[in-house]
Amino acid sequence: MGKIRENEPLPPHTRLSYDECYAKLILEKIFPNRYENLQLSDKPDLRDLKHNIGIEVTSVIPKEEREALNLAAMMPYVNEQSQERRRKRMKKMGYRYTKYGMTHPPESYMYDGDFNDVNIKDTPCKRFLEAYEEKIRKLNSGNYAELERYDLYVYSEEVIDSWMIPKLIQAVNSINVGVKKYRYIYFVTLCEILVFDTEHDECAGIDIADGRKLDGLGEKARKIVEDGEKR
Repeated sequence: MGKIRENEPLPPHTRLSYDECYAKLILEKIFPNRYENLQLSDKPDLRDLKHNIGIEVTSVIPKEEREALNLAAMMPYVNEQSQERRRKRMKKMGYRYTKYGMTHPPESYMYDGDFNDVNIKDTPCKRFLEAYEEKIRKLNSGNYAELERYDLYVYSEEVIDSWMIPKLIQAVNSINVGVKKYRYIYFVTLCEILVFDTEHDECAGIDIADGRKLDGLGEKARKIVEDGEKR
């Protein structure tokens, strides 16, 4: 476990998962009538004991991008020699660090003028759908607690275009076919939280682009992680 230093980013490995702590706070704040006092757990990651609900939390940010984000986050706290090593490593992976932030490698998909012909699995949504498929398989593996309902929270940094939503609904429903299913799926993108209601084949978007809905939750999640290291 890396040592947590005040006013510096969290180390990559901590006793409690920052992503799970952050997901807990987001869900409790935005959906207070749906969840109450979520507990950090395992298989699934969060549990609402009162309503017997479990929520699995996962990230679809690629491994190399996570590494690049960690390298960039620590850049102001290391010496010039270490900064140069970090820049070289990031450049090798296709990322660049500038005073304005981190740039990403470009992503694209085939488009001939008609979105109807675009396969949703050939877009950046591919990682979300692959992770969702894997989580369905694991949910039905017999290794998860028996609960009344299961939901799924997926974190990403994608930007999803409006034309993708109907295709995503269709793809989500085609994957959600196991004996055990996820009822609500939260796809947390860069600008909004897409909430899939698989029982009614619906998807609603919650705008988070300006950050006000999530204001202060990152700091609270960090505090939970820090307290977890003291146990």
